[in-house]
Amino acid sequence: MISDPRGLKLTGATRDQANKFEEVIKEYLDYRLSAYPSLKELCENAPAFAMAHILKGFLLLSMGTTATVTGAKTCADHVRKMENLTKRERLHLKALDFWISGDTKASCLIWDEILFSEPLDILAIKLQHFSLFWLGESLHMRATISRVFPHWDASVYGFAQLQGMYAFALEECGDYNNAERLGREAVERHPHDLWAIHAVAHVYEMQSNLKAGIHWLNQPLSEWKDRNPFKDHLWWHTALFALEKGEFKQVLHLYDEAVWPDDKSFYLDIQNAASLLARLESFGVDVGDRWNSLGVVSDEKIGDHVLCFTEPHYTMALGRTGRESAIVKQVNSLERLKNSTTEDSKRTVETLAIPICSAIRDYYKRDYVSTVNQLLPIRYSYQPIGGSHAQRDVFNIFLIDAAIKSDQFDLATSLLSERVALHPNSFGSWVKYAELLENTGKIGMAKHARSEANRIATLN
Repeated sequence: MISDPRGLKLTGATRDQANKFEEVIKEYLDYRLSAYPSLKELCENAPAFAMAHILKGFLLLSMGTTATVTGAKTCADHVRKMENLTKRERLHLKALDFWISGDTKASCLIWDEILFSEPLDILAIKLQHFSLFWLGESLHMRATISRVFPHWDASVYGFAQLQGMYAFALEECGDYNNAERLGREAVERHPHDLWAIHAVAHVYEMQSNLKAGIHWLNQPLSEWKDRNPFKDHLWWHTALFALEKGEFKQVLHLYDEAVWPDDKSFYLDIQNAASLLARLESFGVDVGDRWNSLGVVSDEKIGDHVLCFTEPHYTMALGRTGRESAIVKQVNSLERLKNSTTEDSKRTVETLAIPICSAIRDYYKRDYVSTVNQLLPIRYSYQPIGGSHAQRDVFNIFLIDAAIKSDQFDLATSLLSERVALHPNSFGSWVKYAELLENTGKIGMAKHARSEANRIATLN
């Protein structure tokens, strides 16, 4: 039986097909647009190649829409008819079946089982890392990489990407020094690794290190043209650093040219765009008619429940564009979802997705008290909805603005005190804090807040 460069057996593959599969893996790890077309062609030419068809199913599901579930099931059913699958391949098939059923947590446990005996299985590592991210399971992410890491070295392809994944997991667990070190090492070893670039950007975002972040993501707009939509998320990070510095025109330019250059329906693009527009408006920026196309796309996505974290971003776009009936439809759909999914997903939908969506809906209906009442009790519990700390931070912004707009000034002052402590280089946060302090007669504190905002605006 043919083996891949990491010594993993590949049922039904010729040597040439195994080599092509390895190229697909490299394209997949590098977020190349060519990854799925290359894999699709390989599957057409290699009907007996089990892992190729299994990976095709996984990549279909990773697109984040229920429209691809049927295609993934076809892949799984095709492999199920094959004989002489290895134990690893049977487990991957089992993980695929769980993902098709909507139970990605169970898939992650299957990938653990694979990695206990096959720690060089880069596909199991990457697929699990992706799924755990959207489950908000940062501790599990870190545990997996730390467990397999001793088995790897730079001679095995995928080591740089493994470092990048380790860096991100460490960052999400608050180990910023080691995350930065590993992430930089990964990029030095393999400059094409967008995930490692992304991990280091997260470190600087969490440290409020604007100078380092701006320098790290100082790339031309022509960069990454051959990458899949994940590249747009890196542009979102680039825009966040400009946003924190108060360079709002630059943020709008990045939004138009890189974050949302045309109407899209990919879940990550919708998250990026809605979050960025909401943050800009929180800082008093006129975003013009940019919400309109986002509202149309979000309306079309109602009921396409795959990632809970995307749901509040639909609500932002729907609420901001006055589509109140669409939000009613969305929340009703989430209510039905919680009764037809796994217990873990039901808990997340019931305790996080529905309250957050309802809070954002009420914010745009100007029922700011309701927004506060729904977000305040769960503000320390957002993580299971998925995404990163940086992405989930937009919910805190809605809470602060709702507290201000409902005249709950003691609460708003407290929340902004927390915010500038965590984000000491946020121009907009200091300005908002200064305005609130001035309006409540805290002139000395307000003067300090103004001076901090001015300091950030002049950072070089």
